[in-house]
Amino acid sequence: MQRETTKPARIPWGVIVGVLLLIGLAFLLYLNRHEVEDAIGLLRSAKPLWIAAAVACVAAGFVCAGQIYGRALAALGHTANVLWLTAAAMVTILINQAVPAGSVAAYAFLVASLRRRGFPVGSVTAVAGLELISWNVAVILAFGYGLIYLLLTTGLSGASISYTALAAALGVLGSVMYVASRPDDTLHDWSLRVKWLVNRVFGPIWTIAQVRQVMEEVLASRRMVLEQPRRMVLLVALQLTVFAFHSLALDSILRALGYPTPVTAVLAAYGLALIVSVFTLLPGGGGTVEAALTVALASHNVPLDAALGAAVLFRLLSFWLLLPVAALFYRTLTRGSSAD
Repeated sequence: MQRETTKPARIPWGVIVGVLLLIGLAFLLYLNRHEVEDAIGLLRSAKPLWIAAAVACVAAGFVCAGQIYGRALAALGHTANVLWLTAAAMVTILINQAVPAGSVAAYAFLVASLRRRGFPVGSVTAVAGLELISWNVAVILAFGYGLIYLLLTTGLSGASISYTALAAALGVLGSVMYVASRPDDTLHDWSLRVKWLVNRVFGPIWTIAQVRQVMEEVLASRRMVLEQPRRMVLLVALQLTVFAFHSLALDSILRALGYPTPVTAVLAAYGLALIVSVFTLLPGGGGTVEAALTVALASHNVPLDAALGAAVLFRLLSFWLLLPVAALFYRTLTRGSSAD
């Protein structure tokens, strides 16, 4: 009689990661409970129509952020539906804000979710690289506008501007551009060195053939971008559009609280706050986002209490209330599906 063979039980990694994510979100909410309570209190007294406008602007920003990935994929000959792109963008952005060194975790999630859609490894790397370059360029442009506006209207008195953060952003952008501009042979050589290091640390993971295939796809993507620079301009424009939608959400919140402010000033304040808060290592921003927005708004003659209230309420609508939604999207996006 033939003995039946039983398959070893599979470890439910998706469930484990989902539970850990929920525990992490609960801990994050506990650490920042006073901020959330203050924001909910402000929400009760705000004008509902302007709050609805702010929510719509935040949602439009995430849709636009998804289109950045969509345009990058389209340039490489791939497609993905709007809902998937929007969900992926929301989770990536919120992970970036929610955990220490969030950019690394966000990048890992983006790469994993794209791979689970069946996109080639080289295309995934190219999309992540295009998004990183366009985002850094857009941040520097937004900061530049905010700084110029501040200089032309109020000077530097009362403003807190982190030139260290600006230098760090320029450093990241410069490093990416340096690597992207290296000759083909140099990049092939570097990729083999990375393969050797990874295999030495984690065991045999990559073969030479796999590394060469990935590099060929990356180099093909680079040639495509160089031949069509307007695609990069489009990605930067989409990044700036995301910032504009978030600025309009902040403007709507100020109006909801009874403190209408010129949109040009709100755009400048958001640009100044954006670069200050980019490099925080504290969970949920640790208050740096709110502090940066408050100082930036106050430097444009917004009363301090109104600036603080608007900053806190903006974080509630664009971050805290979206965390449960992002957790659900994370679970859905990491289940794996076929490419479109």
